[in-house]
Amino acid sequence: MEGTSAAANSSSLPPPSQRLSQIRRRKKRTRDEMFSEIMESSRSDRAHVNEWKETVSKYRKEVSEREDRRDQREERRDQREERRDARDERWRQEDQRMKDATLGLLRRLVEVQERLLENRLPLQPLFHPPPSPSVTDLQLPFFALENIRAFCLTC
Repeated sequence: MEGTSAAANSSSLPPPSQRLSQIRRRKKRTRDEMFSEIMESSRSDRAHVNEWKETVSKYRKEVSEREDRRDQREERRDQREERRDARDERWRQEDQRMKDATLGLLRRLVEVQERLLENRLPLQPLFHPPPSPSVTDLQLPFFALENIRAFCLTC
């Protein structure tokens, strides 16, 4: 079979001059094809590079937007913390003012109480019986007795 197919191929081959002409045209066509392929490949590469650049640009834009949103959230959180800290500080100051005022009031009360205790008459010993009331004291109501005593003292 090989012989028959080789014989069939050799009979269908064009003469050498025509084959040489075809080879020359094929080389020229191959160069043109190669140039076209290179140009097409270059265009294709540029398209891929542009597509890649666009993808990278979109990605960077998304990352930048995410970072901006994160920064805004952090800034809002920081502002809330600052407001809370300021409020807490105002509460601490008000609480301290209240404590100081209460302490001052208690000190003044203690001073007043000490002055009252200094000016107080000494306690009478329990073993001395109080004087017995007179008959007139027993018959008059208390307010009348005080009025009489006051009147007598002015006389």
